[in-house]
Amino acid sequence: MTKKLARESMSKKLVTINFNENMETACKRMRKRKLRHLPVCDDTGEIVGMLSDRDVQRAMISEIKHEPPSPASSESIEFDPEARVRDYMGWPVLTIEQDSDIRLVAERLLQEKVSALLVTNGRATVGIVTTDDLMKVLIDLLGDPKTPARWTLQGILENAGHRMDGFIF
Repeated sequence: MTKKLARESMSKKLVTINFNENMETACKRMRKRKLRHLPVCDDTGEIVGMLSDRDVQRAMISEIKHEPPSPASSESIEFDPEARVRDYMGWPVLTIEQDSDIRLVAERLLQEKVSALLVTNGRATVGIVTTDDLMKVLIDLLGDPKTPARWTLQGILENAGHRMDGFIF
């Protein structure tokens, strides 16, 4: 198996947001594009932070309403009109070089306790790699007929001294 690099697994099209935008705009952009991360740019276009779906959730003002006689309740979600992306984004920006081994990417995500890293080529940002991207790599790896048997569930359990017949562990 050949070594997989960050640039082979990253998303190349970055959808960004300005740090002065309001949080409602950020939420709408993320929902429309089905994204969980938005790199945040300052007024010069330099990436200065990362906004995650968790950051957006922290900014939400939620109210659950229950109106009898209906047993169902409804939730309304709003944002403080004064809440800005810069107030909720994570910073400093965490990056990884595009030629980094995908294993190093996974280790950094775990170490930093984040779910996305910007991918760089020198000082230039060239993409983003997320936990979703790593899951795609795992799916490809496990579906590859060249994957060693020890990487399958059966292989892992057999190497650990467990038997698969009858599912007794």
